[in-house]
Amino acid sequence: MKVSDLTFWIKAAWQDNKPFLFFNLTLLFILSVLKIIFYNYNYHFIFGSPDLTQLWPDKLNLIRWSVFIDLFFLVLITAPLLLLLHLCRLMRSKIAALIFLSLFILLHSAVVLLNLADIFYFRFHFQRANADLLYVLGHPFEELFHLNILIILAFFLAISGVLFVMLKLHFKFFRAFTSGKSCRLTALLLLLAIALLPLYKKSFEKALVPAFPLLELNSKQLMVVQNSFYTFVYSVFRGGQEIKVTHYLPEAVCDSIFPIRKILPFNNTDSTKRNIVLLIMESVPYDFFDHNSKYSTVMPFFDSLLEKSSFYNNAFCFAHQSNKGITAILSGLPTLCDIPLYHSQFVNMPISQVGIALKKNNYHSFFCIGDDYDNFGFAKCIHWLGIDQYYSKEDIPGYRHLPSHTMGLHDEFVLDFMHQKIKELPSPFFAINYNISTHYPYDLPHSFAGKFPAGYTSPMKAMVYYDHCLQQFFKACAAESWFRNTVFIFCADHWMAPDDNHIKFNAISGYRIPLIVFDPLINEKKLITHRVSQFDVMGTILSLGGYKDSIISYGTALADTGNANKLIFSRPNSSLYQVSDSAYVLGFNPNSNKAEFLYHYISDPGLEENLIPSHRDTLMQATLTKAMRAFLQKASMQYNGLLFK
Repeated sequence: MKVSDLTFWIKAAWQDNKPFLFFNLTLLFILSVLKIIFYNYNYHFIFGSPDLTQLWPDKLNLIRWSVFIDLFFLVLITAPLLLLLHLCRLMRSKIAALIFLSLFILLHSAVVLLNLADIFYFRFHFQRANADLLYVLGHPFEELFHLNILIILAFFLAISGVLFVMLKLHFKFFRAFTSGKSCRLTALLLLLAIALLPLYKKSFEKALVPAFPLLELNSKQLMVVQNSFYTFVYSVFRGGQEIKVTHYLPEAVCDSIFPIRKILPFNNTDSTKRNIVLLIMESVPYDFFDHNSKYSTVMPFFDSLLEKSSFYNNAFCFAHQSNKGITAILSGLPTLCDIPLYHSQFVNMPISQVGIALKKNNYHSFFCIGDDYDNFGFAKCIHWLGIDQYYSKEDIPGYRHLPSHTMGLHDEFVLDFMHQKIKELPSPFFAINYNISTHYPYDLPHSFAGKFPAGYTSPMKAMVYYDHCLQQFFKACAAESWFRNTVFIFCADHWMAPDDNHIKFNAISGYRIPLIVFDPLINEKKLITHRVSQFDVMGTILSLGGYKDSIISYGTALADTGNANKLIFSRPNSSLYQVSDSAYVLGFNPNSNKAEFLYHYISDPGLEENLIPSHRDTLMQATLTKAMRAFLQKASMQYNGLLFK
């Protein structure tokens, strides 16, 4: 073959395949721009504030992985488009080709829109989109039209803009394809890849499954390079149902470190059963109650309540999603799957159902929320836990004409309804309220549009309103005969940034929540500094209810002060778990089976010095890693039905 012939063939091949290559490169450019915006918008939220000059090698690695993941994912989508267009050409059906093209326009639009949305939504659940999104957005369009008009306008502009760009891009490629530039070489290479795929099945899976980059990137870096549509689709198809059993330790060692079946050490021995009211506070961080924080909020009700209550100022949540918070609080269990535990196949594993357990002691119980029925799947959760009644906004008389928050009715109306329902119940009772007015976007009723102190953020203003609602609720309850025999427990479902503009978050401050117990019979101020978690609430409720049998729980009871150095476990995302004691916090990646960070948060409250690279405090690293492995081993065995047979 002459050189001129080879040159002519290369030029012809380039011209023939150029439309498909530019098509993919344009999509890659769009996703890369979105990823750059994601990185800059969420950088401090993901990485904290290390010296930027030390990060260039890491940045180059992030760029390499980011391009690979997006390009691989795009080829995975666009390859079928090219092959289908060739099939339509053989069938001589332009209509079929246009139908396929339309489907891919919608698919690529969804890819771009989900990556765009995750730039802003990431801060609410601290990980890329996954199957949990299907349960969070139970009524997406109904909720959308309750938002600010500017947000609605931006939403439709974004959809219109993305669809317009995708239409232009796809039809430009389609015109080139139909005019003779059929990308034969690209199609041939793709067909060869499909034909040879069985020979390289393991390598393909290694690249396809998201666990692959985890071996090189840590969990924080992974969040930057991931493609949101990819993580969402992978999570949906997996169904949140793959919990691999881990065997890190001999079972006897694991039991000694972390037993999860236990007898409550502080049962109520009084012959008079105590009524229990649990108030789950939506998105309320500890920062509002910390007088040393710039987000310390003036709350007359809570300020008064803390003068006669037990305040646990070292309480921690398990995760950053409401469905995981309610599960930890009411069942004492961690959620290991992407989707809510009460929606998963693991719903039938042995647990201690708080409603059923209290019913044995003649308790009546109900749950009350101002949201739509079963939004977030809460009705399923309450049924799963054996609680008698579930009330949502539809049960509140005249709810259609009452002022509402974006998420539902304002707290004042729901708490008033709860008060009426409690009056109808005989003692003993267990009543739960899940407030929503402190949920984003923090809109307040017009009647409460008063002046706030300078510098108050939207979350702080919403907290002031919630404080006002509780003040009215307690004023009404205090006049009731059942009030003095009732224990009130306040616990946030998860930490949320107290500032809607500037966010500081780390592995300790981002999990601290307020936890308060008010007992009118004691009426004594106590500041309790030992560490507790959401897992301890369920045991506390059953202890107050005089429950005598053993329970399955990853906590104990709030009154249990036997372990001064209690370990607290949390789950930042699907690639990372944390364990902390009274001085250290360790992050463990179960995919790589390695600790990623260890901080001494007492001497280093900003968590700026990772002790692992310098091989400092290796004994503490080994101790906390062992505890983390015991936790994961027990949980994975329980999820897979290997415990309590």
